[in-house]
Amino acid sequence: MKIRGLERNEARFWLRPFYSFLAKRFGKTPTPFKLWARRPGALLGLAGLMTALERSKLVDAKLKRLANIRAAEIVGCPF
Repeated sequence: MKIRGLERNEARFWLRPFYSFLAKRFGKTPTPFKLWARRPGALLGLAGLMTALERSKLVDAKLKRLANIRAAEIVGCPF
């Protein structure tokens, strides 16, 4: 079974500006965001977790960037 992501006009009104921001930044809205938009509460929780991890000083910033790049390579992320 394939889960279809939400398009901008299907998402909750407060998520729509993020669609525009992501489309401007990446050229299109990334599919993972469209999928997370189906569960806005989980999306907010994930955003909070990612923000906390990005701001954390426990791991060197260069190592964080390298880990992000490697993870994207592993899953075949074009972004």
